[in-house]
Amino acid sequence: MQENLIEKTEGPNRRSTTLVSANRYVVLPVEGINTFMKNSISTSKYNAITFLPKNMMEQFKKIANVYFVIIAVLQSIPDISNSGGVPNILLPLGLVLTISAIKDMLEDRKRKKSDNEENNRKALIRKNASWQTVLWKDVKVGDIVKVVKDEKFPADLVMLSSSDEKGICYIETKNLDGETNLKHKVASKSTQSLYCDEQALDSLRGDIKCEDPNPMIYQFQGVLKLPGGITAASSEQFLLRGSSLKNTDWITGITIYTGHESKIMLNSSQSKAKFSSNEKQMNNQIIYLFFMQLILCAFCAVFNVSWLSSQKDNATYLELEKANTNIAYNFVVNFFSWMLLFSNFVPISLLVTLEMVKFIQAIFISWDLDLYFEETDMPAGVQSSNLNEELGQIHYLFSDKTGTLTCNIMEFKKITVNGNSYGTDLHLTSADKIPHVDFVDSSFDPRHPNNFEFLLHLACCHTIVTEKKDGVIEYKASSPDELALVNAAKFFGFEFIGRDADQNIELSVFGQYYKVSLLNIIEFNSDRKRMSVIIRLPDGRVKVFCKGADTIILPRLLPDSTIDKTFQNLENYGKIGLRTLLIASRELSNSEYDEWNSTFIDAMNDIHYRDKKIAECGEKIETKMSLLGATAIEDRLQDGVPDAIAFLRNAGIKVWVLTGDKIETAINIGFSCNLLTQDMLQLLVISARTKDVEDEVKEAINNLLTLGAKDAALIVSGESLLKIRGDLKKDFIKVCEKCKVVIACRVSPQQKADIVKMIRDFKPDARTLSIGDGANDVNMITAAHVGVGIAGLEGKQAVRASDYSIAQFSYLKKLLFVHGRECYRRNSTLICFNFYKNVLLVMPLFFYGMFSVFSGQSFYNTWIYQLFNLIFASWPIVIYAVIDKEMEYEKLLSDPKYYKIGLIGELFSTQKFWEWILEAIAQSMFILIVSVFALCDVTGMKNTGKIDPMSVSAVMVYGLVVTYVNVKVILFSFAHTIFSLAAAFLSILSYYLISAIITDWMPISETLDNFDSFGATGMMLSNPNFYIAFIIIIYSGFFWQPLYAFIKVIFERVFTSKTSPKEKLGIDMSVNIDFREDIKEKPDILKLRRHTGYAFSGEAGHTPQLTDPSFFNSSYNAPNAIFGKN
Repeated sequence: MQENLIEKTEGPNRRSTTLVSANRYVVLPVEGINTFMKNSISTSKYNAITFLPKNMMEQFKKIANVYFVIIAVLQSIPDISNSGGVPNILLPLGLVLTISAIKDMLEDRKRKKSDNEENNRKALIRKNASWQTVLWKDVKVGDIVKVVKDEKFPADLVMLSSSDEKGICYIETKNLDGETNLKHKVASKSTQSLYCDEQALDSLRGDIKCEDPNPMIYQFQGVLKLPGGITAASSEQFLLRGSSLKNTDWITGITIYTGHESKIMLNSSQSKAKFSSNEKQMNNQIIYLFFMQLILCAFCAVFNVSWLSSQKDNATYLELEKANTNIAYNFVVNFFSWMLLFSNFVPISLLVTLEMVKFIQAIFISWDLDLYFEETDMPAGVQSSNLNEELGQIHYLFSDKTGTLTCNIMEFKKITVNGNSYGTDLHLTSADKIPHVDFVDSSFDPRHPNNFEFLLHLACCHTIVTEKKDGVIEYKASSPDELALVNAAKFFGFEFIGRDADQNIELSVFGQYYKVSLLNIIEFNSDRKRMSVIIRLPDGRVKVFCKGADTIILPRLLPDSTIDKTFQNLENYGKIGLRTLLIASRELSNSEYDEWNSTFIDAMNDIHYRDKKIAECGEKIETKMSLLGATAIEDRLQDGVPDAIAFLRNAGIKVWVLTGDKIETAINIGFSCNLLTQDMLQLLVISARTKDVEDEVKEAINNLLTLGAKDAALIVSGESLLKIRGDLKKDFIKVCEKCKVVIACRVSPQQKADIVKMIRDFKPDARTLSIGDGANDVNMITAAHVGVGIAGLEGKQAVRASDYSIAQFSYLKKLLFVHGRECYRRNSTLICFNFYKNVLLVMPLFFYGMFSVFSGQSFYNTWIYQLFNLIFASWPIVIYAVIDKEMEYEKLLSDPKYYKIGLIGELFSTQKFWEWILEAIAQSMFILIVSVFALCDVTGMKNTGKIDPMSVSAVMVYGLVVTYVNVKVILFSFAHTIFSLAAAFLSILSYYLISAIITDWMPISETLDNFDSFGATGMMLSNPNFYIAFIIIIYSGFFWQPLYAFIKVIFERVFTSKTSPKEKLGIDMSVNIDFREDIKEKPDILKLRRHTGYAFSGEAGHTPQLTDPSFFNSSYNAPNAIFGKN
């Protein structure tokens, strides 16, 4: 068994470590039979041969389809069949399966077309001392590939050389992670020097050992053994299939992973399917309804067998003595005969109807111009339309902060150096403006020696790459924070120019050119929460520059008198919602550095535990550092966030903000966005020790109980969450349930997901929604019932992992309160109505059985019976579910109380479902009684002395059911359009036309063996009693409902002089839903202190202020003090 292991991340967007095997070994050049996977890809599910069997297997994973196949089998048994042994249920079933199959085929056709386009792209490979053009699908592991500017990489490559003399290339990975910022890759110095000459590639010999194919797109570890020696290969040399080469003429690379073993394909697996709560409840109700069907079948069978046994000698006209006398046989035959008659208890078209309706609803969501963000040309997106109604039932909303509530456009505002704070609330004028900088304070002198190293740190400690456009240097950063810091350094006179071929940092300091040797970079990740660079200054000194979160940097600092002042400044920055970073440095002797660098090189070359050992190297050198200061960056709220959050809270949705920011910053963000109010009780659970956390949770419970607070806010830290386990977790959940707002600070991406899962586990009936914009929000988004991604500046990982995507947090208001609420209302009614109409159709068979001692005699025409869900009772409810509008959307967006129907599940529950069923049972009984007595009574005698046969009653009952269900849709609809009215009218008309054709037209009647019902439709229409019965049933069945509602409205207007909202909603909404109940006055010590400095939510452009002209005219000559004379 292979024991070599390599650290890897647990998911494509995480950088924490786990282990994978290092088995891949490639000898160069590859000769003989290629044993590695081909480079062709196939994302399609079917081909011409497998489509039918595979698609049918998928279709019959649905229990409903299996149920109807069983019905078809029963219909084929002569002794049981109600259709003469003809399985006519296959007609509607086949149509349903065909519609689903066509949908699947069209979707798969798109995938196949995309596959062919991908596989037939052209690539250049080195073969026979020349570059030869081949198709992507023909590229093999070990091939040397050349990619030119703006082309995509055909496979996963290890970069050998670049047209850039430094070995640098720029790539765009938006096809992988959605990020539009260019990333730079660097060829190893040895391979760049050896193989920048194309002829040298022809003699390339060696081997590559690397990790097995895995989905971790941010990591690669391998070792190249080439004539020039052993070279470590890392993610810096790794080029991903699907990414594009930018701003570089060409690169060469060795193919490592191909086809479905490339990282982009290993990341293409579909996420776990989500189902709405309505669907889950619907499945439960189907089971209950099926048991009801079994009970009815058993009752009918027992009654019939008992009657036959007791009447064998009396009912001689039935010739019962010739019948089979085996009781068990008769029971089974009768039981399954009734099973066939009751087969329509389960609506055969329900699943297809739901899918179709939700698909159209999703189109309307994406077409909504109110959800379109013109600035980025971003409409709303729907990735999981089966969750449409879930948007109308959200109880808990979990939100990221940066880029979700805020714009994620960072502006450098303040700094603290040597304990002194600089920066005012004024704003720069456009003339002084540098991108991402809004710093105004003439008292800060960048030339002062005390400030110089701090600014040098900003200019050097980053991973930004530069690009020249029309002679202007542009910065390309993967982080908006780094972009703000480097632009701030430029603003203060420390301009980062770029890096040369030897990776020296090129700077312009107050107009003078300098080079600083970049020795090593220890990159930021979510575990370290810091980054460091090691540089050598021109005078030979070695410096470690480190920046990171205050909780991470503080334990690594030497004692300093300015630390307390600095942290006081950080607290003040947090109060006005600014993001902060600590800046620190350490000087190393040459011997210290050489010893450490030797360990670092070994770690870089370790193929098995590289990441772990690099982290250990960082721990060794990132200690005993001196504090240089801290930065404060502003990230303003998005437009409409305060209003949206206030509306969400007033609707009864509990809003949780999960952020990596400091407590003070998070609290003040809460105030600025209306999440927190001055009257809220503040509960803090922020300790790092288990005992202290237990005490804080108990204190929170006591405060909630003794003070009877109506509004409370819980602020909890990530460190405290780590200590909450076992029974303490139950107490913590109790606190959370009582709080209207929860803010979790300093939480990791995994903790965000764990918090969502915790609520789902302890509150299984509550619906959760997570919203975020970055890769660190993906786990949280996928953990919730509904995930919403915001297309922001951090790429589109969140969008790709989400169920719905929007451009701004404020758009969530309409997504939930209009689309979500209306989809819940319509879809709930659609589900209940589908069962209602089928029970209304089926139950007359049961009541008719009372007249035929439950013999299993078929009542309806078997062919017409199967067309009910397909033609006669389908289109009006579909139109309703797509376009019905209960009230103007402005009203839904102005009063949050209308969202209540989804929160309490008022329109779809077990009780509501069975109310519909009982209504259908009662109405079916009434229809049958009126029909039978109207047409089969002696008053219906013809001049021949005969009355109309049973088949005429069946045609009438069926027709009245069709009329009932279509008119009912009109009655409970709020929006009556030409489409809805026409659909109802045509559905009713189509029944009488088709019934006349099937029963009265001899060629069709003869073909379908309908002699028992021949002429039934004509006889019914020619009987005046039919029209009387029709009017009685319509009036009795329907018009009492609007009459009752009208009288009720008049009554309430007379006696209350005001109309209650329930007339509009059709439900009891008379209670004013103000979830912010009156709050008793609390002791001052328990109130959150009032914060007034909300620069976080301020608008740009206030009070233009020119910087002091003396800003750069100080007499100090700090650069020469460190760099020496240039």
